[in-house]
Amino acid sequence: MGSKFWANVALCVFLGIIVVLGLSRLSSALTPKGLFVEEPKPSPEAAALMDKVKLVDYRLSEKPGQVVTAEFYVQNTSDRDIRDLNVLCEFYDHNGRYVDRKLWLLAHTLPAGQADRYTSVERRFVNTRATGLRCRLADFRLVKPPFFQLHRAEEGGTGEEHGAAGAGGHGEAMHAGAMHGEMPHGGHGEGGH
Repeated sequence: MGSKFWANVALCVFLGIIVVLGLSRLSSALTPKGLFVEEPKPSPEAAALMDKVKLVDYRLSEKPGQVVTAEFYVQNTSDRDIRDLNVLCEFYDHNGRYVDRKLWLLAHTLPAGQADRYTSVERRFVNTRATGLRCRLADFRLVKPPFFQLHRAEEGGTGEEHGAAGAGGHGEAMHAGAMHGEMPHGGHGEGGH
């Protein structure tokens, strides 16, 4: 047993320590929710209003064929309209251990000061060991004011505001034709067919 042998043993011990330390660091990065999974954070605009927008109630049920019906009741007590709400649901087994998570996008607009119920029926795989769940509002977007607004003309108007009368428009030509007794082509005027 020469010095070469002891050098190999020392190298193996050193590499073993590095592997053990590396695995311990990796195991701390492996959360119960998956490899390097982070908690979703709301956008800055949503974070400011998160205390005024609440997921008041939720109900999930699964039917045969992996069809999941999700019902969410959301209340917006803020002074801003919101849209595209993200609801995160986490599923737990009978021992309370995390088994899965799913994200629902509620692509609707919820006006300020109102509450509404949203129902989603989709084919989704939910872990069969899941017996409990917890859902929360993860994010949403604020409704921005439109770039422009269309204003519609009132029905029953005279059309004068568009220059038809007194400007030689179509309205004046029609009235002039009717006053002179002219008939459009194909009419049954004097000496008809």
